[in-house]
Amino acid sequence: MYKEVVIKAFEKAKKDITGRSNKTNRSEHISHVLLDDFKYQVSGKTLRNHLDKSVNSNSNEDISINSDYVHHLCLYLGFANYNEFLKIYPVVLEDTNEHWLKVFIKKNKSALIISVLTIIVVFSITSFNQQRWMIWDDTHYIEVEFDAEKYSLSQLKIYNQERIENFQRVTPDCKTIFYTEDGTINLWYGKNTSGELQYFTTIAKHPETGKTLKEITDYMIKKYICENY
Repeated sequence: MYKEVVIKAFEKAKKDITGRSNKTNRSEHISHVLLDDFKYQVSGKTLRNHLDKSVNSNSNEDISINSDYVHHLCLYLGFANYNEFLKIYPVVLEDTNEHWLKVFIKKNKSALIISVLTIIVVFSITSFNQQRWMIWDDTHYIEVEFDAEKYSLSQLKIYNQERIENFQRVTPDCKTIFYTEDGTINLWYGKNTSGELQYFTTIAKHPETGKTLKEITDYMIKKYICENY
């Protein structure tokens, strides 16, 4: 079932994130990995909604979810596709509608492949022309026009509104709120290409090095930010 893919993705995110984590951190982590590694955008909020539906659904009931989401979550889990996922986590129950769909696809496989390839080509051309872009501007991301002469391909990132609005490099001090009341992390850190520690407002990969940022810890706060913390 598709809901098993969602649940397994969050279980993996829990292992991937060092230190304390919650549903929000895990969903944002998955969202960033899908965008950075597979160029696929899905918000953390959407992922959390799918998780809630997956956990709260009946054992024999699947959730309604875009198959493209499922495919990319399978990639995040290390599988080539959903069929490969099923080899490890087979579906015990299968409803009639799903069986009918498989029979239909099998009978019309060639026509469907041609149709899908045509749609992909058209969609890719259209999407590229309409795609929005952004670059890292020292302390935050800004939206820019695609200009291969002005910006290198390593600078250009696919536009992400959450990243533009919420991801910033900051200079913390003793007045900084490092954790919320429920223990959620408010600060992440990583080294730039010069080996200098830098601090950011949300989890992501470092804009310069591409390495996943780490959650702030009491040890890091006391040693590098506020000795009297």
